[in-house]
Amino acid sequence: MMRSLVIAGLVVVLAVVVAAQSQAPTGFDNKSNGMVDDTTHQADQAKFDEVEGLDDGLGPLYNAQSCRECHQSPVSGAASQVAELRVGHRAGGRFLNPEIPIAHGTVVITGRSLVNDRAICPNGQFPTSEIQERVPATETIRTLRMALNLLGDGFVEAVADETLIDLARQQAARTRGRIHGQVLYVPIVEAPGNTRVGRFGWKDQHASLLSFAGDAYLNEMGITSRLFPDE
Repeated sequence: MMRSLVIAGLVVVLAVVVAAQSQAPTGFDNKSNGMVDDTTHQADQAKFDEVEGLDDGLGPLYNAQSCRECHQSPVSGAASQVAELRVGHRAGGRFLNPEIPIAHGTVVITGRSLVNDRAICPNGQFPTSEIQERVPATETIRTLRMALNLLGDGFVEAVADETLIDLARQQAARTRGRIHGQVLYVPIVEAPGNTRVGRFGWKDQHASLLSFAGDAYLNEMGITSRLFPDE
């Protein structure tokens, strides 16, 4: 009887240990990661999936009409099947952003490498308007970029700067400097005067998802906000 009790006790203990060490659930279930409740998460996703129109401030230059349009493979918020065009040229030994004339040369788009695919023109009120971007022959550097996967980025934002700095140091030590991350401090757009280690975007140009989203609304959909108020 005593031996049976001991065995039974070991089985219970092992069951508790296995339960405590069980693997995290796999697969995508569209549930909150725990940072917010599911109701808030579903409302946020509805905004992410929302199709924007003229009344929402869309355009006049844009690539997509919703966040999901560039992040939906295989589910909303994931990677992209859409490639965007970036161009530029070299002068004086460095890369320079393009100068792209629109509106019959009366306006020149500067200050960014992105070329928008779409434009709201012409229309009945302005039948002769022409603002579609076309790449001049002077822009000899051309490349395509796919939108990045956003799933799990809430956890990435929560990572402390010190953790990313330590990872860069460890990589440098393990590879004797051949391969290692480069730590970039970038402005937090919603907190003027403050910086943080960048972690979002192809060049880690943003440190928060709010900054990243404001940039995407402006450059990908042409929609201004309190963070990016200028067209």
